[in-house]
Amino acid sequence: MTDTTDEIRRESLEKEPRRVTLKEFQNKKSSKFVDPCAIEAKASFKCLDDNNYDKTMCTDYFIAYRECKQMWIAERRRARRNGEL
Repeated sequence: MTDTTDEIRRESLEKEPRRVTLKEFQNKKSSKFVDPCAIEAKASFKCLDDNNYDKTMCTDYFIAYRECKQMWIAERRRARRNGEL
């Protein structure tokens, strides 16, 4: 993760800003949606709200969300290759 993503997680209003683990993702009910990047998503929407939906002001938040998603997808691919999922 980059410094931006770490900073966004620290500034998050979440009590415990942490990622969903692969094990939690595996054990979720099939009907339950789990977003491992929910903190970054929330921060992006808050930034948009705070800046009157001026996307240029929230670039760091969008990058952090994109990096989180890329990391999560890579982790799931790795787990599938290793037979963990």
